[in-house]
Amino acid sequence: LTEQLNDLSTVCSTEFTEGLQVLREAMSDYKKHVSEELCVQRDKLTEVLDVVRRSLPSPKPESIHWCIEHWTDLKNEALRSGSKSLNSPKRTVYDYSVSQRVYLKRMGSEVGLGCFMQLHPGEHDSQLEWPFSKVYTVGVIHPKGQSSTISYKVNAGWHKHRSYFQRPQEISNGVFGGICLSTAEELESDGFIENDRLHVFLEIKP
Repeated sequence: LTEQLNDLSTVCSTEFTEGLQVLREAMSDYKKHVSEELCVQRDKLTEVLDVVRRSLPSPKPESIHWCIEHWTDLKNEALRSGSKSLNSPKRTVYDYSVSQRVYLKRMGSEVGLGCFMQLHPGEHDSQLEWPFSKVYTVGVIHPKGQSSTISYKVNAGWHKHRSYFQRPQEISNGVFGGICLSTAEELESDGFIENDRLHVFLEIKP
């Protein structure tokens, strides 16, 4: 009887150990499955939140600034050659890839200043609204304070049929803005040039 009880105990112990091992493996597989599923759901939630974030209007316009050095040299070059253009580095505003362009053009003995915005191919383009239809402003800021500006406002929605505001493909779009906001003489006499530097800006509304 004792031998039978020992055999039974051995069998029960073996079966329990095997069952426990199966249970542990099942729990490990379940934890792995739950972890993978949570990662998938987290990624989906991140995508949804990203879409929601882009769809919600920002409380205020976003602005980018560009300080142009060596104003006198640029003005003199425009007088000699007839024109001079400069492009700012590309920046991302509301997920659109944009830049500013300043164009100096000789007008008789004077030089006119134009300010423009340009759209470039960007990594978020497939998720953005096209044609670009936001309201933006280009212009010049007085060094004494941002309350004093010379600017030109564009409602891109009024021009959305034009190529400037279509989704850029392999190359950047053309520029669109104010052809002649001021002249070099006016900018200098009104104090917009300080330390041979011109401060321009681009503001885009949500």
